[in-house]
Parts: sequence; structure tokens; C-alpha cells
Amino acid sequence: MSYREKDLRSSLTLAVPIILDRHYHSITMKNIESAWFVETQKEMLDSTFSMILMSMVEALFLDSFDYGQYLNLLEKEGFEQGVYTAEIFGDHFDILLEMSKDLNLTAQGIMFKIIEEMEDDSTIRLVFYNRLMECNWIRFTGFAQGYLSNKNQQIDNLHEQKIALMGQMAAGMAHEIRNPLASIKGFAQLVNNRLYEPEIKTDELRAYLDITINEIDALNGLVTDFLVLARKGDSAKNNVVVFNIMEVIHRVNNIVNQLILSDDIILSVDYSLEKVLTYGNASQLEQVILNILKNSIDSFTAFRGRIDITVTTDSETNEIILIFKDNGEGIPQDKLNRIFDPFFTTKQKGTGIGLSICKQLIEMYGGQIKVDSEVQVGTSVMVILPWVNDYHI
Repeated sequence: MSYREKDLRSSLTLAVPIILDRHYHSITMKNIESAWFVETQKEMLDSTFSMILMSMVEALFLDSFDYGQYLNLLEKEGFEQGVYTAEIFGDHFDILLEMSKDLNLTAQGIMFKIIEEMEDDSTIRLVFYNRLMECNWIRFTGFAQGYLSNKNQQIDNLHEQKIALMGQMAAGMAHEIRNPLASIKGFAQLVNNRLYEPEIKTDELRAYLDITINEIDALNGLVTDFLVLARKGDSAKNNVVVFNIMEVIHRVNNIVNQLILSDDIILSVDYSLEKVLTYGNASQLEQVILNILKNSIDSFTAFRGRIDITVTTDSETNEIILIFKDNGEGIPQDKLNRIFDPFFTTKQKGTGIGLSICKQLIEMYGGQIKVDSEVQVGTSVMVILPWVNDYHI
């Protein structure tokens, strides 16, 4: 290796940190999201980009055969990096794509200038220029192909899951609708038969019709729940307001106390907070809490049990934490991870829609719902909601 070649290799290697600094500065000036990404991922970016640039410097000085082998390896490495990026940083791919393009341009600009200053032979300079552009392009195209390959696989998997879920939901709906329809048909036939009798007993017919109306109302409620589940509550977002969670807790407490017909069930509410504000839909949160509490009541063996409701706030995360804890029979661990699946239920009589809708309504307004349970010990449901702590109503 000639002295000039060693000197050029050394200068290009020393330029790598300069390229990265200029590259980061260019990216962070584009927008806040890009600046945040560079700041939070800088260690990973330094390691990856430095390795890429250093390998390209080495590639400039390879013989033709080794250079051909390097290009094959470079495309493979780019593909693997694209797959990894899609898995880890899929949500920020637009930033990474912009960074990849900017890095190529920045590196070429600085390295071209060094080569021009240190290499007198125009033919050799042209070889170096071509190799730099070729290496950048091959790695970039390999990266893009790897990313798209991974995303296509993810899309295929999501499609299969969606089809399976649709089948499950359709089967569940068919099962839940069939029972009320059977009752409606049965009582309609009874009414029809009674109308042919010599003496029409109006009280009996009225009772049959009342049952039929109740079954129709149940069907209507089931379909409404299904629409909320299927449409992700799009229209409900129009009713977003700021409201006091404690008022909802008070209303639910009064309702549930009417449902509790036994002194052996105790509902305890922590009233230490008078005003805790969040945004969303108060009636929907009431529906969520009622569903949680009804599940607790259903879990009590021999109608004995206790439910404790606590409400706390976290000023660091601006979150409200509601905890509903019971000492019911609990949920087996093998079923716990499925409780939010539509139409999955651990009850003998239940649609399996309730918790699915609860989860959807909570998440629609930026919250979370978590469930911990142990058989023969009890269940704890945690609902986390955004806390509006600087609002006045």
C-alpha cells in the first residue's frame, strides 16, 4: 500500500465523526420529532452509522474480486438492518429513511472533497466516487427491501388475525342472537295460538308480549354493543367533555347498592378525593365501572364478598388510577390473558362482550385497563385515565 493511499484512508476515517456530527445537526433542525429521535437513540445510531461508514472507507481500497464480494455482503446486511428496523422502529421509519438519505449525501459531500484534495489521478478519483455512490445505493436499497419485506409479513399476519377474529365474532353473535330469537318466535307462536281459543286471556297475552319486548330490547343492546366494538366508538368521540370522575363513582355506588340484595356483599369506596377531572364521556365510564363491579358481584361464592374502590392521582404522569379489588373466586391464569377477547367469557351466562367494550372505551380516551387475578384470592382491576389537573368547571 502506497504512502498516499494510507494517508487518504486515514483522512477518510478521521472524517467519520465529522460526518456524523454534521448529519445529526441537519436532522435535528428538521422538526421536533426528528430531534427527539436522534437524542433518544444516539448511542444506537452512532454505532450503526459509524460501522457503515468505516466499512465503506475500507471498500474503496479493495481489489475488484473482494469489492464484488463486499457488495453482496452489503446488500444482505442492508436487508437485515431493514427487517430489524421495521420490527423495532417501524413507527419512526420516515425519520430513519430521511436520516439514511441525509447520511448518504453528507458522507459523499465530505468524502468527495477529501478524495479530490488528496488524489491527483482523475481516473482513480472517479473509481472512488463511483464506489462511494454504489455502496450507498446498494445498502440503501437492501435496507428498503428488508423493511418492506418485514412490513408485508406483518400485514399478512394482521390480515389473518383479522379474518380469524371476524369469524370468532360472527360465531359469537350468531350464538347470542339465536337464543332471544328463539324466545321471540316461541312466544309469538303462543300468542297466535291463544288468539284462536274461544276465550282470549288478555293478561296472559300481555305477559307473553312483555317477555317478547324484553327479548327485543336485549337484542338491541347486544347489537349496540357489537357496533361499539366493531366501529371502535368513532361517533362517541364527538361527545368528549371534561368531567369529575368522583361524581361518576357516586352514581355507580348508588346503582350497585340497589343491585346488592344481601348484607354479605360489601362495597367500599374511598371518598378522600372530591374532584378528580378527566376528559371523555361520563356515561361511557359509568358503563365501564358498572361492568367491572357486576363481574365482581358475579364472582362471589354463596353471595359473600367485598369490593374496594380506590381513586388516586399521579402528578408526575398526570394520570388517574382507579382500582377495583374484590375477594371473589378469581380467574385462572390460562384464561386471564383472554378476558378482553370478544365473546370470550368465564361465566355460564354471559356474552363475553363487556370487557372488550370496556377496554376499547378506556383506550379510546388515552387510558389503560389491567387485570390481575388469583384463584380463590380475588381479582384487581386497574383503570388508568388521563388527569386534567389544571381545568376549572
